[in-house]
Amino acid sequence: MDEELVARWQKSRDQMALDSLRRNVRPMVQSQVNKYRSNAVPQSVIEAEADRILVQAANSFRPTAGASFRTHLFSNLRRLNRFSIARSNIATIPEARAQKIGVYQRTYEQLSEEKRRPPTAQEVADELGWSTSQVLNMQRSLRMDVVHSTANVPLRLDTTEAKTRQLMEDIYFELSADEKVVFEYLTGTHGRRKLVKGNDVARATGFSPAKVSQIRKSIAHKMRSWM
Repeated sequence: MDEELVARWQKSRDQMALDSLRRNVRPMVQSQVNKYRSNAVPQSVIEAEADRILVQAANSFRPTAGASFRTHLFSNLRRLNRFSIARSNIATIPEARAQKIGVYQRTYEQLSEEKRRPPTAQEVADELGWSTSQVLNMQRSLRMDVVHSTANVPLRLDTTEAKTRQLMEDIYFELSADEKVVFEYLTGTHGRRKLVKGNDVARATGFSPAKVSQIRKSIAHKMRSWM
């Protein structure tokens, strides 16, 4: 069982347990690698990043959170999309900036692993010896790179475009319980009847219209954060 192997790895860094876990989840990992590889990013590079994410997921998994390890891993593997886009973009930007981006990303990932949470801009700045404004500018720049690279993906929740369907499947695992219910009605997924009007969603869920509106904005924000 995946969770038992993760527990052995977390307790004693049992390499055999980690190798067994890798074999168990290989089909899932490989499917994500195949989805995000491109001519600009070799498959071997994506595979190496996917394995690094797998180890991070094994380190950060908490069974008390209620989700299975595979759900936790799948959620983490979505970062391959950003990784692939970032690596594709680096090929088109000046070498000096590419090096600076690489330093920033390695530092950010290292701090994320150490702290088991996303580091603050101040923490990254302290580690790099940069000013906080430099870190914030870098983060804004990288976010804009991702947005420009995916600008053809619609943001409407009711679209049936293939890319947005995949985004909706991915973002679902990031939603709270209440957000999932509203999301299901807005998109007509997971067996729910599709509802467009906020008042209809409110009646179906038992939430107030104000709460539905708030949740809808939260869902839209989370979707944009992954683009």
